Amino acid sequence: MTLRSPNIDRIKLLHFLISLIGLSLIIIEIYLNSKNASLCKTEACTLVHIFDNYGVLNYIGLALFSYLFLISVLDMLNFHLGFFLKLRTYLLFLSIMVEGYFIGFQTWFLNAYCQYCLIVAALLFLAFFLDYFYLGKEVVLRSIKKEKKNQLYKIAILSFASVMFATWLVNVSLKTLDLSLPILIYKEGCPHCKEVISYAKEKNIKIKLYPIKDVIPLMRIVNINSVPLLLEKVGDKILIIKGKKEIENWLNEKYEKDIKKATSNKKRKTDIIKKKKVYKTKKEKKAQPEKTQIFMFKQSNGTLFNITNDTEESGVCTIDKPCE
Repeated sequence: MTLRSPNIDRIKLLHFLISLIGLSLIIIEIYLNSKNASLCKTEACTLVHIFDNYGVLNYIGLALFSYLFLISVLDMLNFHLGFFLKLRTYLLFLSIMVEGYFIGFQTWFLNAYCQYCLIVAALLFLAFFLDYFYLGKEVVLRSIKKEKKNQLYKIAILSFASVMFATWLVNVSLKTLDLSLPILIYKEGCPHCKEVISYAKEKNIKIKLYPIKDVIPLMRIVNINSVPLLLEKVGDKILIIKGKKEIENWLNEKYEKDIKKATSNKKRKTDIIKKKKVYKTKKEKKAQPEKTQIFMFKQSNGTLFNITNDTEESGVCTIDKPCE
């Protein structure tokens, strides 16, 4: 008969507490998500939810921690769980490998961390290391030899590091966009982009410029393959306008007052230059002020900001091909 070790009882209790905390957090998070809320308030949390294509990450976590919790309870009650404890070891092994991708994704791709995700990852790592020491006593899982057990845990740690490194090798970081001003996404060598930029400068409209290479992941997310592209925050929504003509129409409509002012100032400067030339030739003649011609934008019938087709005629260049 094998004597029980007090360390085993402590490890069983810690397994129980870790699984209970993890299970509680995930249940609360699932409930909050149903109310369009979350335990995590950081931007990275929102991004992780966006990239969760099928919305199943929390439910996978729920299944995993439910199993860990059930096994820890039965183990504390001294049930014989040989196969199920072995299954717990392999599930934790796989979880550590998967966490390599999740943490690498947040580190190299998002450049930000989801606090809720990190807490869940920390709980899994704690359970993983406790499982190692639990098996080290060789009280329960006699079917796993010591050499095989050590290899299993080494492989798990190496797999975690390898997967995290792999996410760095294929890293395409998301650049944070400053939406305090309208954003124009442009491509080098795109004549339509140059015309929009020149137009904004001429009309004294302040915009922020982002080259396509800095925001290519965003373009893939919104499934847009052409420039110029204008993004502007309107209330709690982001307006996306594509194509030279549509962008200029929007700028005209949105910043009509600024355009009038810029046009008026430009006209005054032209008048002053003209007056100076007149004074040089005819000092006795008083220059009469001329009427300022103001550019007026007339809204056309129908929808102002239709998405244009990706053709040269519509004022766009595709991001994957040179723009002629």
